[in-house]
Amino acid sequence: MQTFLPYPDFVSSVKALDYRRLGKQRVEAMQLVNSTNKLAANPSAKVGWANHPARTMWRGYLPALKLYHNVCIQEWIDRGYNNTMKYYDLPDDIQMPDWIGDDRVHASHRSNLLRKDPSY
Repeated sequence: MQTFLPYPDFVSSVKALDYRRLGKQRVEAMQLVNSTNKLAANPSAKVGWANHPARTMWRGYLPALKLYHNVCIQEWIDRGYNNTMKYYDLPDDIQMPDWIGDDRVHASHRSNLLRKDPSY
């Protein structure tokens, strides 16, 4: 489970992903949103990934995570792939995580992408 943000903006980040990673990002973002919603509704619920680093990095930024999910879906569609996932409704004002723009974070994500696929 990981959300990949090799760049400080969502559009550039998802455009940089290959088919396989982009497809997984849509699903993983949705799973993170679902687990966050489940915990919000029932804080004592047993939820997968409750303490996973990907969930921790998005804690407090659910609308931004939903935006990331929507951007992944749009890129998926723009590439001509069939999409069966729904877009999330978003508020007008979205607070972005404070780590957006921190080059250490983005460099780490680029490094992870290279580790998974040296041709990246």
